[in-house]
Amino acid sequence: MKYCIALDIGGTNIRGTWILDNGSYGNIYLKKRPKDLQGTKNTIKSIIDKIKDELTRPIYKIGVASAGPLDYKKKKYLNPVNMPELKNFSIGKFIEDTYNVECILENDAQAAALGEIIYGSLKGKKNGITITLGTGVGTGVIIDKKIWRANHITGPELGHLYLGGNKICGCGQVGCAETLLNEKALIDLSKTHGINVNNTKELYLFANNNLKRIEPILEEYGRYLALFICQLQVIFCINNFCISGGISPIAKLALTYIQSLIEKRFLKQQIWMPHEITFSANPNLSGLLGIAALCFEDQK
Repeated sequence: MKYCIALDIGGTNIRGTWILDNGSYGNIYLKKRPKDLQGTKNTIKSIIDKIKDELTRPIYKIGVASAGPLDYKKKKYLNPVNMPELKNFSIGKFIEDTYNVECILENDAQAAALGEIIYGSLKGKKNGITITLGTGVGTGVIIDKKIWRANHITGPELGHLYLGGNKICGCGQVGCAETLLNEKALIDLSKTHGINVNNTKELYLFANNNLKRIEPILEEYGRYLALFICQLQVIFCINNFCISGGISPIAKLALTYIQSLIEKRFLKQQIWMPHEITFSANPNLSGLLGIAALCFEDQK
């Protein structure tokens, strides 16, 4: 049995745990990500050190699933839209120099997609698309149980497909899917309907007792998400979708609206109808399991 340490670095939080090559895992440590490079380094090291203290065997590899864009080959960030302070940070070198262990770096949404195919809600499928809804909007396309990267070192950044509207995205474009589907967009949408919350966790708690009150929000947000799914289905012709990320519990409440619009759009093209739209059972774990699967890939 071999151990890896798996980290998931997002715009808001950093989480980590140890994972065995059979998929079992330990305590998950979670810390807020400081909005500066040195603070991020310190937090990464703090989490890894805590995990190391639990282990009785040497670490095989350290895997990092992170928001991007990033260069997985050079193990460095490029110009991450939601984490500008990490621009050009060679995280792989930092970890390898600190711990003398090989580091594997992967886009968090792509790692999550792999985790869902191997261990999660799409287990048993060969192909699938996972949409991760959170601070940003990430996507992962899995074909024959492998991450599809196209010709980009970053992998496909499908959250920056044009979906509509006139909001300026952090990437510099206007109308990206991310501007309508990320956490800020959902909070702004809630406020236009008179519901003032600070984050999507508060909105979900509100929804538990006031579902009728938030139905207009669910309908509008569900429409945007359905349109995005339709775009991805027409492009990739992959029939299995998983919704993950911190917003996925709210997206699940909007499932009726999502399915209704997809059925209307594909009424004359039933061949494009997704076979399955499922939701991650543990959105906080899928990226960690996916990056661990990459760490152990050479063991197959």
